[in-house]
Amino acid sequence: MERGHSPGRHGVRDPGHLRRRVPVRRGESLPSGNRVAFVEPNFGAMKNAPSSSTERTDLEALVRLLSDQDPRIARQIHQHLVDAGSEALPFLRTTIANCDEPSLATRIRIVIGDIAQADVERHWDALLATSQEDLDLEAGAFLIARTGDPHIETSPYQQRLDAMAAELRTLSSGTPRQVVRHMNEYLFHTLRFRGNTQQYYDPNNSFLHRVLDDRVGIPISLSVVYLLLGQRLRVPVAGVGLPGHFLVGLRTEPVFIDCFHEGAMLAEKDCARLLENHGVEFDRRYLEPCSHAQILARMLRNLIAVYETRQETTEGRRFRRLLTALENRENLPHVH
Repeated sequence: MERGHSPGRHGVRDPGHLRRRVPVRRGESLPSGNRVAFVEPNFGAMKNAPSSSTERTDLEALVRLLSDQDPRIARQIHQHLVDAGSEALPFLRTTIANCDEPSLATRIRIVIGDIAQADVERHWDALLATSQEDLDLEAGAFLIARTGDPHIETSPYQQRLDAMAAELRTLSSGTPRQVVRHMNEYLFHTLRFRGNTQQYYDPNNSFLHRVLDDRVGIPISLSVVYLLLGQRLRVPVAGVGLPGHFLVGLRTEPVFIDCFHEGAMLAEKDCARLLENHGVEFDRRYLEPCSHAQILARMLRNLIAVYETRQETTEGRRFRRLLTALENRENLPHVH
């Protein structure tokens, strides 16, 4: 809140001040192409769905105020649009499509991202509040994906995983090791999932929907696809977080699957050699199964590192908020 001004009921300066500062006149054309009379934005109505023409006019007025050159006003209007919630998204997306002011379009996109992020964080908090021993890996992975791409619908991707598992059921049977071999053949040879060696540090490699679409990823994201299929098939597999690499392990015997290298099946000695080749002394504790919380934390750490390297601080902060909430969760196991 800015000092030196009396906030109104919703924490913004006197709306009359906004009206004096912003050159919006009756009948002025908005970026959306609509001609509306400027009216005082009804901030209270923005808490509800903008279903009426009055509420739409409020949105139009707020969007116009968003382009104010005073950054303090722009920040306040930005927050009011974010507070309008997901009900405002259709209008905002339509406005972008008809907007011929690049700077305003950029600000609207940031608003859309923040609205989506607020929704993600609400769902993330609900995920962390579960009384179950471990977190829902699939829900968490898709929330991370939505943080990177707020426009995605996750249900089609969950249905795709269901369909992949259904096809695998017709192809595989036998012991867990035999089922794993069928999974490897299906994922890495039939569907050609593979490690992205060309653009390893592309953040899309960590987003589950992009991994399913592009069939490329990094070790942990490819392993998450494998684990989610394993859950559906009731195969006893778990994530294994080596320093600098990530595998899938069978819980029934010391067999490890390297999803980044086309499902190569490794024994304990192979894992030891892999670490030693990278200057890391082998410790059997590295082969212990990871919890879902550990997997999600590692995915978030990877993304934060990528965005910090790219100096994309806004994106990095969004993932850091999720990680902080996860780390603060009671009894969170140590993350490798």
